[in-house]
Amino acid sequence: MELRYKTNGMGNPKGKPYVYFSCHPKDFDMAFPLVSEDILAHSNCAIWYDKDLEVPSEKEESIGSPDEEELGSALSEMQLVVFAVTPDFIFTPNRAKDIELPYALAHHIPVLPIMMETGLGYKFSNNCAKIQVVNRIVKDPTSTPYDEVLDTFLTAVLIGDELAEKVRNAFDAYVFLSYRKKDRRHAQRLIRLIHENPDFRDIAIWYDEFLVPGEGFNEAIADAFRRSSLFVMAVTPHLEEEGNYVMRVEYPMARDRKEEEDASDEEKTFQIVPVEMYEEQDAVDGKAWRIDPTNLEEHEEFKYRMIDDLQDEHRRDMLDSAFVSALMRMAKKENDGSAEHRFFIGLAYLGGIDVEVDAGKALSLIESAATDEHPCFEATEKLVDMYKTGDGVDVDMEKAVFWQQKLISQYKGEYEKHYSPDEHKGFGTKYFKSLLKLSDMYRDQGKKEDALRTAEEALAVGKELRDEVGIREVERDTAVIENRIGGLYRELGNADEAMTYYKKARDTYERLAKEIGTARARRDLSVSLERIGDMYRKMKNLEKAEEAYARALEIREALGKDADRPGPRRDLSSILVKYGNLKKDRKDLSGALQFYESALKIDKILMAEEKTDQAKDDYAVSLVKLGDILRKKKDYKPAWECQEEAAGIFEEIFKRTGSLRSRRNLATSLEKKAKAEAGFASPETPKESFERALDIRIKVAEEVPCEDTKHELAVSYFQYGEYCEDANMVRKALEIWEELSTRSTEYEKYKEAARQLLEKLN
Repeated sequence: MELRYKTNGMGNPKGKPYVYFSCHPKDFDMAFPLVSEDILAHSNCAIWYDKDLEVPSEKEESIGSPDEEELGSALSEMQLVVFAVTPDFIFTPNRAKDIELPYALAHHIPVLPIMMETGLGYKFSNNCAKIQVVNRIVKDPTSTPYDEVLDTFLTAVLIGDELAEKVRNAFDAYVFLSYRKKDRRHAQRLIRLIHENPDFRDIAIWYDEFLVPGEGFNEAIADAFRRSSLFVMAVTPHLEEEGNYVMRVEYPMARDRKEEEDASDEEKTFQIVPVEMYEEQDAVDGKAWRIDPTNLEEHEEFKYRMIDDLQDEHRRDMLDSAFVSALMRMAKKENDGSAEHRFFIGLAYLGGIDVEVDAGKALSLIESAATDEHPCFEATEKLVDMYKTGDGVDVDMEKAVFWQQKLISQYKGEYEKHYSPDEHKGFGTKYFKSLLKLSDMYRDQGKKEDALRTAEEALAVGKELRDEVGIREVERDTAVIENRIGGLYRELGNADEAMTYYKKARDTYERLAKEIGTARARRDLSVSLERIGDMYRKMKNLEKAEEAYARALEIREALGKDADRPGPRRDLSSILVKYGNLKKDRKDLSGALQFYESALKIDKILMAEEKTDQAKDDYAVSLVKLGDILRKKKDYKPAWECQEEAAGIFEEIFKRTGSLRSRRNLATSLEKKAKAEAGFASPETPKESFERALDIRIKVAEEVPCEDTKHELAVSYFQYGEYCEDANMVRKALEIWEELSTRSTEYEKYKEAARQLLEKLN
C-alpha cells in the first residue's frame, strides 16, 4: 500500500496526530473531502489514506487485500482509524470493513465510524461492530450536534498541539534515527531495542515515518537533527545503492557534526551509533543478506569512508554497551519524576509521539500517574477515554466507569478542599461535569436507574455552584442536566416526572434567553420547547403539543431571519415538519399542507446553497411528505408532480453515487407516485410505476438481504397485489412477513392484513 496524506494547508505531517481514513472504494470521492474537512476543522492532524482508494469506482474490483505486514506497519503509527460508513460499506464486501476494521479493533487502535447517511447506526452495530458511531447527518435539533460529538471524540483520542508540546518537553533527550524507507521494519525494531532498556524510557526517537521528500522535508530533518544528541543509523545493503538520501545527506551531516565537536574544546555529547540490521531468513544464495562495509568506500561521489564501530543487532551485549556508552554521554534534561511527567511520557507511547507506539508501557505509566499519592487528574481522565474508545486497550465500559468514579472522587476532594472563588469554581465545574459524564456512561450501558441517580447528584452540585459562584455557564449546564433527567424519566416510563424536568429546563433556558438574548440561548429555548412538544404529542395531548411547537416555531423564524448560515434554516425546517406531522395527527390536512409547503421552500433553498446529496435528499423527502398530503386531499395531479420530482432527484443521486439509500427512496417515491396516478391516470400507468418500484426492491433485497429490505419488498408486493388484485403477489408478501415474524412480533399486523386481503381476493 502507498500512503498519502492531507493536512491543513497541506503542511508537513510530522509531529501531528496521525489519523487513517478508509471507506468502500466507490465512496472515496464523495466521503474523503467531507470527512477530512470535518476532522481538520477540529484537529490539527494528518489524515492518511491508501492511494489505491483514489482509483475510479469502476475499477474498485482491482483493489485487493493489503499485505498484512504493510497494513500493520501503517496502522501501528495511527492514533485513530476513521471509516466513512454507507450502506455499501455495511452490506457489500470491501477491504475497509472486512480487513482494516477488524485489524484496528484487534490491535486496540481507536476506531471512529462516521455514518454518512441517516439510519445506519444500528445497522453498523448489527453487521460490523458494536462500538460508538457518529452520525454526520443529525436532523433532529434536540439531538447533540454532529460537530460537538465529533469534537468530543477527537479530543478524547487525539493529542492536540498544546499537549503534544508538553509531551515533547518531558523527554530527557532526543535520538535521530536514520534509515532507508525500504528498511522501515528494521528501523521500528531498532527503536524497540533502544527502549527495552528502562533507563532510556524517557528518550525520544525522531524518525520520519511516512514523510515524502519535498518542500519542508529538509527543514523537518534539520530541526530534528539539531535537537538530537545521538545519531543512530540502521545499516543494511540498501545503503550501498547510489543516490540514497541517508548516505547522501543524513550520514554526512552527522559525521561532520561529530568531527566539528571532536575538534572543539567543548564537552563531547554528540554520538554516532551505526547498527547492522539483518535477519537470518533474509538469505541470498544461502548467505544472510548483509552489508559489506568496504563497499561504501566506493561511493567517491559522496566522499565516504568506512563506517566506524558498526554494531550488530544480534550481539546484544555489545550493542547494549554501545548504546549505554553513547546515551550516558548525551546531554539529558532533569525531570522531577512526578505523576504529571509519567502521564506525559505515557501519552508519548500511547500516541507514538517521537517514540514507538507501546500500549502496554503507556497504560502502565498513565495508571501510575492516576494512582500516585499526588495524582495527575488528566491521567485518570485519559484512562476513562482509553477504555471507552479502545485506545491501546480493549473496550471495557466497566473499567471506564471505574476510572470515571475515581476521577469524580478526585475532583470532589479538591472541590471540598479549596474555597477561594476561582479554585472553587474550577474544581466544582469539573466535579459537576464528571458526574454528568458518568450518568451518560451508565445510560449507554442500559443502567438507567444508576444514570438517573448520578444525574440527580450532578444537578445538586450544579445548583450549589450556581448559588455559590453564580456563573452563567453553570446555568446552562444545569438546564442540560435537567433535560437529561427528563429523558431518563421518560425512558423509565414516568411521563409526569419527565415533563416536570423538561419544564424546569425550559424555565432555565427562558431566563437565560431573556438575560443574555444570544442566538445560542434562544436556540436552546426553542429546542427545549420542541422537546416538550414531542413529549405532549407522545402523550396524545395534541393541544399542549401545538402550544409548545408554536413557541418554538416563533423563535426559529426569528433566528432564521437574523442568520446567514444553513443551520438555523435547517432547524426551522425541522420544526415546520413536526408541526405538519401534528396537524396530520389532528386530521387537519390543510394545516399539514401549509407547514409541509413552508418546510419544502426552506429545503429547496438549502439544496441550492449546499449542493450536497444530503440536501437534495432532504428536499426530495419533503416532496414525498407533501405529495402524501395532497393525495389524501384527493389533489392527485399535484401529488403526482411531487412524487415525480422526488423520484427524479433520487434517481439522479443513485446514478451518481449508486447508494443503497437513494435506490430505496426511489422505490418509495415510485410507489407513492403510483398511488397518486391511480386517482387520475389510466390503469396501466400506475402499474408501470409499481412494477419499476418492485423491480428495485427485489434487486436491493437480493444484494442486501437484511430485515429492512425484506420488509420493504413485502410491502411492495402487497401494494402491487392490492392494486392489481393479484393474489400471488399478496402471497409473496405474506411469505416474507411470516419469515420475519419469527424474529419480531411487529410483523404480525402485516401478516393479518395480507390474510384479510387474500380472503377478499379469493
